[in-house]
Parts: sequence; structure tokens; C-alpha cells
Amino acid sequence: MSNKLNKIKGSNDNEGMEIVGQIVEYLLAVVAAAVCIMVPLYARDGYDQIGQAKFVIYKNMLRLGFMPLLILVVVYGIFWLREKKKLRLSVTDGFAFAYLLFTIAAAVFGGFYEDALWGSFGWNMGLLSQVSFVLLYWLLSRFGKFYRSMLLIMCAVSAVVFAIGVLHRVGIDPIGFYQGLTDDQMAQFLSTMGQATWYASYLIVVLPVGIAVFLYAQNRTWRIISGIYMVIGFCSLVTQNSDSAYFALAGFMLVFFWVCVENRESLRRFVAVCLSFFTAGKVMSLLMQVNPNPELHYDFLTRLVLQSGFSWALLGICLVLYIVLWRRKEKAYPVETMLLVRKLVLVGTGVVLVGLAALIFLNTGGFLPQWAAQKLSAVSYFTWDDTWGNGRGRIWSFAVKIFQEENLFHKLLGVGPDCLSSYVAAYYSQEEELLWGQKVLTNVHNEWFNILINGGILGLVSYAGIFMTSIRRFLQKDHRDVLLTGIAAAAVSYMAYNFFCYQQICCTPFMFMLMGIGEYLYQDKRILEK
Repeated sequence: MSNKLNKIKGSNDNEGMEIVGQIVEYLLAVVAAAVCIMVPLYARDGYDQIGQAKFVIYKNMLRLGFMPLLILVVVYGIFWLREKKKLRLSVTDGFAFAYLLFTIAAAVFGGFYEDALWGSFGWNMGLLSQVSFVLLYWLLSRFGKFYRSMLLIMCAVSAVVFAIGVLHRVGIDPIGFYQGLTDDQMAQFLSTMGQATWYASYLIVVLPVGIAVFLYAQNRTWRIISGIYMVIGFCSLVTQNSDSAYFALAGFMLVFFWVCVENRESLRRFVAVCLSFFTAGKVMSLLMQVNPNPELHYDFLTRLVLQSGFSWALLGICLVLYIVLWRRKEKAYPVETMLLVRKLVLVGTGVVLVGLAALIFLNTGGFLPQWAAQKLSAVSYFTWDDTWGNGRGRIWSFAVKIFQEENLFHKLLGVGPDCLSSYVAAYYSQEEELLWGQKVLTNVHNEWFNILINGGILGLVSYAGIFMTSIRRFLQKDHRDVLLTGIAAAAVSYMAYNFFCYQQICCTPFMFMLMGIGEYLYQDKRILEK
């Protein structure tokens, strides 16, 4: 009799766990959809304090959504324990959990626990924001059943944001945000995101997902829709005027190339992607001349893509390659040769990066012949000084000094999430004033260096581990999937972009949402059984 009662009880527990799990899935989908819609589109007073406005709406949505979600997850966990089921934890889960623990420790023991709660005003990347990122990842990795709807909403909203950005660059303001702004201000702000670098940080995270659909979609309708989305995104990317976005572009294109060379059709589509990018540059260059903004001064890489003969040559090469691949589509595909090309491209990329670093060092140190030094000096990036990278040279040098002078405890655990400004104000206020006047140094314009100071060595290792393990696992050939490839490309794009930028509300929550969806896909039996 007792065995029968235990079976009935176990059946009820299992049914209750399924019901609670389904409620969590639906509620999480609503919360994720709200974030995908409201954060990109919401602005309280145009561009005035737009970053703060977006953070407030993000915080309020999570307050409303996370409380019932966490209560339901606790109930779900009780059922789970009563059923004595095993908890599956991946290596990425382990790094996420470690990052959460080390961030909490940094906030409590870093010396600025009050400032660490929400972080610096206008940035708000404090403890509660970091917790929300990890929770978004964890919840979506377990309850992300409606990931397709979430991604569809994310891409649809981003298409609107990108289209407005393109219209802004050709002098059309459909949302009225440019009213009352000077030409100089209009050159700095874009679409519904605000400052151009904030806008670009959103673009480089979401765009790779749409490109992945174009590369691998079998359905003709989805291929056309994703192709249109990709072109709009590229038209905006080439005109947002932040050089950092091109490093992100290089990152996600390398990922796509690495995967696409294994198949002739996907390689042809990859060449079509490259062709679309360079074509977008030339088309936008013409359109922007119709109603030019005299205060919009292109950065080096933007000018290279829009105006140089070099980009015309690359456009021609892509066109020839596409025609060749199209006309020879029935020929035998030399897989071994293309895999060798893939390795050579990867090695070549490493050589280029090392070579660029060497040129900066040699040119700055005066070790090059005068003729070479004169040519390189025409590009500011080849001379390391305080003005390098729009002032990053001075910031990075100052940040190196800060980290070197920290005690061992702060080196390991950091000064607290988003507490760099508090730490500098406490110990380096006079030097900060000499270097930047009344301006406040809130971050070092390098997310990984910033995490090192705020979260310490332990925080950086665990944070980087989330990204590195996600990328490695999502690109495993046996488990490869269209969306996993796109999410891995987005993660590489985010890492490359934020080598020169920083965490903020316009990009970081979306990246963690994507990695959570990727983890859900990776763990799904349908993927593992392929």
C-alpha cells in the first residue's frame, strides 16, 4: 500500500514540476521579449540621459519579472529535489556561477559596497546588473523553450533600430530625435540608442544572428528576409563611424568563414555576405553625399570602407569569387584544400595582429626608416601616445598603473563592480584631475581590463571563461546548429568590440540572453542526437 502511495505522490510531484516549469517558460518568454523591445526602443526625453532611461526601464522590467520567476524556480527546485533528479551543469555554467560568487565577493569586500550595488551613475554596471546578466543566462539556458520567438522579436526590433540609424545618416529623422540638435550632436547620436558607440555595441551583438540565418536557411522566404535584414544592418554598420565595430565585424566574419568553408553552398553564401558588405559601403557613400552632415568626420576604417580604392578592389574580388562559385557549383568540392585555406586564414589573422602591434612599437620607438615612419604617422593608430585610440592610450596607461599599485587582495578580487570611479576618487583624485580635469573616469574603455580592476584576476578568469567555453562548445562540429553558430559569432563579435569599449545596457544583457539560448540549444537532445 505504501509503495502505491509513493508512486501516486511521485506522479503528482512530477506533474506539478512540469506545470511550474511551463509557467516559468511562458513568463520568461514575456520578460525576455519585453527586454528585447523596450531597451532598444525606449527613450524618455530623446537623447537626454538616454542611457540612464534605458537602464531604468530595464531595471523595472526585471523587478516585475524576476520576482515571480525566482519564486517559481524555487518551487520548481523543490519538486526537482523530491524527484531526486540530477542537475546537469556544463563548464559554462560553472564559470557563470564562479563569476557570480566572485562579483558578490568583490562588491562586499572591495571597499565600496554602497557604490557597488548599482554602479556609477549613467553606466549602472554594478552588482545587481551583473546578477541580472547571470540570471538571464541561467534562466534561458534551462527554460528557454520559446527561444525562436525571442530571437524573432530581437531581430525584428533591431531591424527597426538599424533602419532608423541608416535614415539618420542620410539626413532623415523619422522619430524626431534630431529636433533642436546641432550638426555636431547629430554626428554623435544615432537611432534610438544614443551615442554612436553605444549604438554600435547593440548592432554587433544582434546582427550576426541574422547573418547566420542567411548563411544556412534552407527556406527561400527566410533566406530573403534574413538577406534584407543583413543588408540593412551592413548599411548601418558602415556608417555608424566607430572603428571598434570593424574589429567586431572581423571577429564574427572569421567565425562564419571557419564554418562555411566546409560546404560549397555555405561558402558561396559567405562570399555573398562579403559582397553585400562592400556594396553597402559604396551605396551609403553615395547616399550620404546627397544630404551630408559637415560635422560628420569619418574615422580611419569608416573612411577606408566608404571612400577608398582598396574597398573597391575588395568588392571586385568578392564579385569574381561569387561568380566562380556560382558557375562551378556542380564541380567537385576540394574540401581538403579549403580546410587548409581555413587554417592559413587563421594563421594569417594572427600574423597581421602581431605585425600591427610590432609596427606600433617600432614606429613609436623611432626604430623605422624615416620614409616608413612618415607613411605610418599619417594613421594615428600607428603611434602610441596619450591620444591613441581617441584617448585610450592615456586611459590604459593610467589603468596599468592602478593595477600595478593595488594590493594582492584587490588584484585577486577587485575593487567592486563598476567601482573604478570610486577607487580613483579615493586614491588617485589629484592625478585624475591633472589628466582629465573635472571629468570622471568611470571605466578604462576595455571591458576585459575593466573587469580585471573591478572584479580582480578571479573575476576576469571566470567572466572570460563564460565566453570562451560558450564559443568553443557552440562551434563543435558534432553539435553544430544554425543558431549556435550565430550566437558563437555574436560572442566573438562582442569580445572584439569591447576590447575597445565596455559593458553597458545596450549590449551586455542581450549577449547573456543569447548565450543562455545557446546553452539551451546545446543541451537539447534534438541537437545532441544530430
